[in-house]
Order: sequence, then structure tokens, then C-alpha cells
Amino acid sequence: MPHIDAALFNKKGVRRTLTLMLDEGDGILESIKAAMLEHGINDVKIESVEGCVQEAVINYFERNMFKSSTLKGNRIMIASGNYKLSYGELFGTFKLATEDKPPMQGTLVKGKAAQGLTINLSFMEYLEKPSQGPQVR
Repeated sequence: MPHIDAALFNKKGVRRTLTLMLDEGDGILESIKAAMLEHGINDVKIESVEGCVQEAVINYFERNMFKSSTLKGNRIMIASGNYKLSYGELFGTFKLATEDKPPMQGTLVKGKAAQGLTINLSFMEYLEKPSQGPQVR
């Protein structure tokens, strides 16, 4: 077996939250990306979303068919997902379900916010200097 260098991850971190309050017509994914760039965050988790979308496109599977739907003015009941920022590009997923009867659920492809849409994100903030732990060889 080849020799592999390894190190223990000894950083201490604190989970922080970032709340985005969007105005009418703001791009949802664009706002998440802009907030991550502004605050120097590389990895976020979507904790909750409150409010309505002005217009959005979601993808989903229905039985064995891949489909898309356009949402207009729908209130979001629940949302989850995570995003990573790498080389200025956003990678990840934004899953949501609407409050309609029956609820529509899928992955957000693009969308614009209605006035007051609030997105709560969480991320890890690592403390200054990690303690120097032993290296494993």
C-alpha cells in the first residue's frame, strides 16, 4: 500500500446564520450567490424560506417522467438544500414545496422573489488559528 500523508482536522467552528430579505423581482439564486460573495462564505445550508415567489421554474419527477413547472405567486411551505461557491460559480440544490393543494415540490431552477421573501442560510465560521495537533503518518 502506498504511503499517504494525512492530518487531523482540529479547527473549531461556530454555526452562524445569514438572513436574506428579498425585494420584488430579485433573483433568488443570484441573491444567494451575491450574499456568499459579499460575506466570503464558501458553503451554505438553506434552513428555511418564508414568503412567495413572483415567478419560478422547478424540475421534478412524476412517476418515471422528468417534468418542469412554472410557479407564479405560490407561497413556499418548506425548503432545504445547500450551495457551494467555487471559482465564482454556485453549485448545489434548492428543494422546495409549495402550500398549494396538493403541494408542488421540486428543485428550483430559476426564480424571482415576491416582496418580502426571506431566506435563512447557515454556515460554519471557523475560529482563527487551529491548534496544532499531531500529524498521522
